[in-house]
Amino acid sequence: MPLDTLPVELRLHIYEYLPELRVNRHETVAPHTPLTPGICRASTWLRRETLPIYARNAHFGIQADNNAYPKGNRVQIWLNTLNDSVKHVQSFQLSRFWVTSGPPTRGQGHVGFYIFFERRSEDRWKVSGGTYPLVYDPRARRGESVLRLLRVLHQTVLVEGLELRGEKPQLRREDVERVAAAMDLIASRPFTSNAFADQSEEGRDAWSKALEDLESDLYALWPKWSGARAS
Repeated sequence: MPLDTLPVELRLHIYEYLPELRVNRHETVAPHTPLTPGICRASTWLRRETLPIYARNAHFGIQADNNAYPKGNRVQIWLNTLNDSVKHVQSFQLSRFWVTSGPPTRGQGHVGFYIFFERRSEDRWKVSGGTYPLVYDPRARRGESVLRLLRVLHQTVLVEGLELRGEKPQLRREDVERVAAAMDLIASRPFTSNAFADQSEEGRDAWSKALEDLESDLYALWPKWSGARAS
């Protein structure tokens, strides 16, 4: 019996048994791998029925650097591929390297950070993040900037965004785009040896002011918060 002759309810049940659509599948959005399983590309009607299942069941990991991929920004490519099915995504992680003026110091390799969004229940989302790898970070200042980012994301995307969208808040394209833009701001902030080492009162005051300015710039990415200052 051809698949397209079965009732749609039965087809949707069958799709759940396919390995490429299974629950808790981890998908790395990489340069040279397909963005969707083959069944999502087989035909228009199969794509319409299976893409939401793929988006709902997978955990997505995306390297968000603007220059990481020859074919363009991977976050935008991923969003364009999922299209309306973005609203079904249950978890995604964006990762970025810090922009440096020279090569990483010996032993560091690529120093970066990540932001992870996960739906914990029908009406609750969680955001977390950190730095990687566990390398020499004097005074933990890179980590401190990521903590500021998490505070802003919690207030803007979670409290003022997802949690106000009804009982079953769904992710929107602009949520992901603004998270990526916020990560760009963090990644482009310079970290010099002087910024790490200066523990004088003047140096600490300068660092505190830099964090306040950073937080204000992050809030400005959300129209409602434009012009907000760190409290």
